[in-house]
Amino acid sequence: MAMDYERYILETLLDKYERSALARGKGGNRRIWLHFNQRTMPRYFDDTTARYKEEINGAALALERRGLIEIRWVKFEENNLIEKVALNTGRLDEAYARLKRRPRAEQFQELARLARHYARGAAPWAQEFFHTVARRLEEGESQPYLNPADREHAEQLFMVIREISLLQEEIPRRVFSLRVLGNSKAFNNLAPTVVRIVRDFHPDWGKDGGGKETALTAAEVNQVLAEVGVVDNPQHIFISGGLEFAVEGRTLRVGDFSPDLGLPAEMVDRLTVKNVAADYIITIENLTPFYRFVKTCRDQFLAIYLGGYHNAVRRRFLSKLREYLAGTGRAVPFYHWGDIDYGGFSIFVHLQKRCLPGLKPLYMDVPTLEQYRRFASPFTPAYGRRLRSLLEDPDYRLFHPVIQKMLQEGLRLEQECVEPPSSLGEPGERKV
Repeated sequence: MAMDYERYILETLLDKYERSALARGKGGNRRIWLHFNQRTMPRYFDDTTARYKEEINGAALALERRGLIEIRWVKFEENNLIEKVALNTGRLDEAYARLKRRPRAEQFQELARLARHYARGAAPWAQEFFHTVARRLEEGESQPYLNPADREHAEQLFMVIREISLLQEEIPRRVFSLRVLGNSKAFNNLAPTVVRIVRDFHPDWGKDGGGKETALTAAEVNQVLAEVGVVDNPQHIFISGGLEFAVEGRTLRVGDFSPDLGLPAEMVDRLTVKNVAADYIITIENLTPFYRFVKTCRDQFLAIYLGGYHNAVRRRFLSKLREYLAGTGRAVPFYHWGDIDYGGFSIFVHLQKRCLPGLKPLYMDVPTLEQYRRFASPFTPAYGRRLRSLLEDPDYRLFHPVIQKMLQEGLRLEQECVEPPSSLGEPGERKV
């Protein structure tokens, strides 16, 4: 198929114009040029045939006759070799009309209005996102979350962000996608962008270590989505130990269930804590260590499986425990046991800052890394740089010694490698 060189030249010049200061009312008398060279116009320099050069010259001359561009010829090669062409910015309307293309400024203004529309009624963090996007669009600035030329994608993204911000309970991903987008799989294409927005704007996520990286694994994407209530399947909170709670007039003792009880997430808001018969409460990052702990440890404990990053439902459950204990005046310590790695540290800090200010780490220190060194795994230089960034964050000062040790050894340790004890011992003896 023959190439439409008139369209190519005009499209390229308009693209350059829309990225320039001129499009934002700046730049003075600067002009928008397209230089002909091997990179921008390779066929023009094809030595095997004169056909392409003649076709391109003809296209440029046709655009010049319409007053849309100006041609600069190579010296002494007029009407033969083009050096560069300039866009006539005084005829922009005609240029856009010829291409049947909407001006970028018009697209930006339309999307800005759309963003402000979806801001109405959204949660505060989502409103901040919408107004930030709208402001940048109104100022003619590009932004990282959407392509202004793809209005349909932008509106779907806006709908998803608003609806996610209003979720009050967990919802399966496919059900959410069907309700909001009319297709059970449509959300999958938006998920990575949604996660970036959550990390940048949501108060329960951004700026907590995990939000500092631009790239996330699929597992991390799922963790971020779970934070705002979009899950793969209905979730349960697995708990074991000394807890009594009442739901709708009925009292349950977790200790009557062995080895644990799966508490439906939707039940959390309906339960009332009646008693915590435990010397300490421990949250555990991964499922296998959770079961090993509850089957091995003989202490009076209450153990909660987090499943990676805790989300809002799990935080509400932990907050109910904390508030109950505060009301009784009992000083029951909270511990967290997780991986000795970037994610484990981030989970701890996230939990400590958002829910449990007095939280202490368990088996996430230098002695544990040294004791189980033979089971540790090496990490890549990129991972090392990610880990090293935590040394600059005061929120992670508790882990700075073990992070420095990890960087020296080039090793990380999953908690599955650590043998849980039969007892944590007295508070002063506990390994933190």
